[in-house]
Amino acid sequence: MDVSLLKPADAWFWVFSISVLVAILVTYLSIRNHPELRWLLILRGTTLIIALFLLLQPRFTWTETKTTELDWNFYVDNSVSIGYHPALSLQTIKSELSQLIFNLNKQDVAPYLYSFSESVSALENVQSWEGKGSSTDLGSVISHIVSNQEKLAGATIITDGQINHGLDPARLILKVEVPVYTLGIGETTPLVDLSIQSIDAPTVAIKGEDVKINVTINSTGDAQDKVNVILYRGRKMLGSKYLQIEGYGSRTQARFMFTPSNLGENEYRVKVSTVSQEINIDNNQQKFFITVLKDRYKVALITGSPSFNTSIIKRYIRNYPRVELDHFVRRKNGYLPAMKSFWFKPYQLIIFDNYPIKGLSSKTQRIFSKKIGAEKSSLLWLLGSNVTEESARSIIPFFHLRMKDQIQASEKTLWYMTTEALSRSIFQGLEVNDGLDFWEKFPPILSSYNFESTNDEIEAIAYNQGSDIVPLMFLGEKQGIRSTVWTSLDFATIHHKLSGTDYSKIFPELWTRLFSWLLKTGGDKNLYFRLNKESYQQGEEILITGTSVGNKRGSKDQAFITIKTDSLEINSAELRFNPKSRRWEGNIWAPKPGKYSYEISMQDGNAQPVKQNGRFIVEESQIELNEVALNSPLLENLSMKTNGAYYPWASRAELFNKVLPRDRQEKIKRSTRFNEETWILVILIVLLTIEWIIRKRIGLP
Repeated sequence: MDVSLLKPADAWFWVFSISVLVAILVTYLSIRNHPELRWLLILRGTTLIIALFLLLQPRFTWTETKTTELDWNFYVDNSVSIGYHPALSLQTIKSELSQLIFNLNKQDVAPYLYSFSESVSALENVQSWEGKGSSTDLGSVISHIVSNQEKLAGATIITDGQINHGLDPARLILKVEVPVYTLGIGETTPLVDLSIQSIDAPTVAIKGEDVKINVTINSTGDAQDKVNVILYRGRKMLGSKYLQIEGYGSRTQARFMFTPSNLGENEYRVKVSTVSQEINIDNNQQKFFITVLKDRYKVALITGSPSFNTSIIKRYIRNYPRVELDHFVRRKNGYLPAMKSFWFKPYQLIIFDNYPIKGLSSKTQRIFSKKIGAEKSSLLWLLGSNVTEESARSIIPFFHLRMKDQIQASEKTLWYMTTEALSRSIFQGLEVNDGLDFWEKFPPILSSYNFESTNDEIEAIAYNQGSDIVPLMFLGEKQGIRSTVWTSLDFATIHHKLSGTDYSKIFPELWTRLFSWLLKTGGDKNLYFRLNKESYQQGEEILITGTSVGNKRGSKDQAFITIKTDSLEINSAELRFNPKSRRWEGNIWAPKPGKYSYEISMQDGNAQPVKQNGRFIVEESQIELNEVALNSPLLENLSMKTNGAYYPWASRAELFNKVLPRDRQEKIKRSTRFNEETWILVILIVLLTIEWIIRKRIGLP
């Protein structure tokens, strides 16, 4: 014990001390003949000496030794793969582990039990261990040890070491300050398993063009054999490949090439044959989808009288991909080429340019009606200066319009598209500014006739800004036939006057969107994204690939996937554009088992996003069975870095020499200041009280 004085003895202390001693001596001399007063002097002198000592603020310091018993933690791998090792069944491991715990208890060690899979949880006893976890996260075990190591003698991890989830334990182990012993379960040679690792296929293809498919087969264990990889569309086999697999984690690729012929969304399936002693055959097949589009889109352009608009119309339509254009121009003696080929050839889009210049006969109207109805051809009408009121009335029934009595005066005005029109999926991503200021950058144009819709499904989407608000453009779909009408004569004027300005690309892009919608190649559905499968195991990686058709990718384009269940958003991720493969790609991890929906949205920051929806299923995880083997190098490394040791399961008895009762002795320094202690004050009060009692008994005041 050490005694130190926090306040040095100064002159005032010595004056007070000498005064106290003189007072005690004088008092003693004055009462030496009165022995009954001697106790009063002793009590008063003791009180003064204690008060004098407290003026120096004394501090007493001493050291105590504290002994703490340390715990042992045992972490048991609860993943599915533990029960699939051929040499040890789950029940055998349970029985032998129970015996190990019993023997440790006999040497006064009662370890705390934990199980781990995707997280760590307390284990009541060995028999409650089920071995049904969906993944192995050794990183969570190391983190649990780090957070509790102050009270641990050490830890033991019982696992096969096959991690497939979480942080790298080799990094986290550097934070561990107690020995970690590892017990390895199983054999180092993986069990045999074949799985389709990935399928690299386009999400959209063109009819008649070759499609290339790359299938990657992963093989584990001693699986050196030949297998058959088969590609199906429905029940029809499209191709078969024999591959020599090497096993032991190797990957082999099978390549297929075929020419799709069925339009629309096609379902394909890849299947790989099984091999002997394979533990999991659920991952031997996968489905995927490819949307097949038309190889060519046939478009007919009928020009009643050539004008400046004609060349611009042809330029716009020819800039659209995979278009085969037939241009019929009216001459004095008929059309060039002859209209005979028009009547007998089907077209996806018929464009009327400055047509008709004379009213159509009832026979021609019937033939047009029959052809359009049979082929479900889309219609586009661009009025010209040669279209008369009479000729216009003969064709407007095809567009579900009627002409008002009023005819616009020859005054050019500004124009604009409605907010509702710009919010349509057709125009999503169109680089436009908000408000009417944008349209004021466009040149004023002349409206020809004043039309109105006769059907709710045909809407006016653009208007002029003159004194009389007149519709400039109509768009809609009736009975599967899409139609668009442009009533201004100044189609080419807009194009030429915008050339060389910041707005030169907007008008052509506007018509590209309209052509895409009329040809039914975009607009309502111009996203072709897919997940790599329809069914996943919990914790498995979900791969997303996709293409946006009909629109050129801009630098501001962004794509996202959002995962939902019961309308509740649970996860989202951004997709990345791969310039090498010219497609969007991304990944996300499968959540817990259940049914989920997903939404993929693409936006460029200026318009409402284009969206595509779908569904997928997450099943109970079997991802643990993709590689069932003992990863002893990892376990040896973890133990070595903590001064622990690795033991195979057969040598588990050697743990008895390591898992021993241990305690930690800590030397704790303690100190106290007398002038701050309550018990000193109590002593002074007691001394003064006793003095007062004695004085009363002997009759002193």
